[in-house]
Amino acid sequence: MKKYLITGGRGYIGSVLTRRLRQAGAEVVVVDNGLVGGPELELPGVTYIDGDVLDTGSWGKALDGVDAVVHLAAIVGDPACGVDTDTAWDVNYLGTIRVAEACRRAGIRSLVFASTCSNYGFTADAEVGVLSPMSPQSVYAESKVLSEHYLLSLPRDELSPRLLRFATIHGLSPRMRFDLAVNIMTANAVEHGRVTVHGGTQWRPFLHVEDAAAAVHLVLRDDRRAAPSIYNCGFGEENYRMDSIGKLIAEEIDGVRMEILEEHTDPRNYRVNFDPIRRELGFTPSRRVVDTAREIRDAMREGKYPDFASARYSNYLTAVAQRVDPVSA
Repeated sequence: MKKYLITGGRGYIGSVLTRRLRQAGAEVVVVDNGLVGGPELELPGVTYIDGDVLDTGSWGKALDGVDAVVHLAAIVGDPACGVDTDTAWDVNYLGTIRVAEACRRAGIRSLVFASTCSNYGFTADAEVGVLSPMSPQSVYAESKVLSEHYLLSLPRDELSPRLLRFATIHGLSPRMRFDLAVNIMTANAVEHGRVTVHGGTQWRPFLHVEDAAAAVHLVLRDDRRAAPSIYNCGFGEENYRMDSIGKLIAEEIDGVRMEILEEHTDPRNYRVNFDPIRRELGFTPSRRVVDTAREIRDAMREGKYPDFASARYSNYLTAVAQRVDPVSA
């Protein structure tokens, strides 16, 4: 039986990944400070440790017998990192260093690191690959780029990091988030009868949270290579202009109108090539943006998430409330 440790395992991606690995028969240890999850996220057979990535000494013994570590814990998202940039750098960059050093001390070579396609920043309409230049537009992306550089600088005989640059995540999760584009646009469409698009011409790739967890699982099972690897994690057909996302959501919900606020354009604009992860790992989509629009629409019509604007569904509002505590991925 494989044994995995997940930092941030109560979070948006982490809670889905934990469930997936348990269903596959793996032993799972979750290290999380509990900021964005409660007892309702605890799964049978999973060991939960209240721990912080900046204090690996408090949970380092849990690395005994672990085959691989998945490092998801971070302050996630541009707005959340903007609340307290010093803390964002500490948690996202220094926290990554400390997790990597803990792995090296424990003799664990396999580390999967959650990075982001936001690293590419602004690419106009050009399609970018893993070797394309980075142009981060936020502290969040900058912290991920520097974390990648650190991990790739380590001796290969001591640590073999696998870096996953995730597309923009969406979809239902045990730790739900409504501060993500597709999720909040759909929720507002159901609740208020309108879809608001900021700008509209910028490109963005999207990835369902279940597929994000599936990608991590694929990488964990891939024993073919000892060298570090980098994958853009998503699907080529899930690159969309933001006005297309608005239209797609509006088409799924009767009576919804779309409004475009051109004066509030997001500076990020990137269209990403995902061929390597499909070709090398057989990564294929199980859900698309339209599926999330339908899932959230149906869930809200069933009376779920009546308080979708609550701080508990937002990394940014949680960061504002906490100020100095890390938010799980």
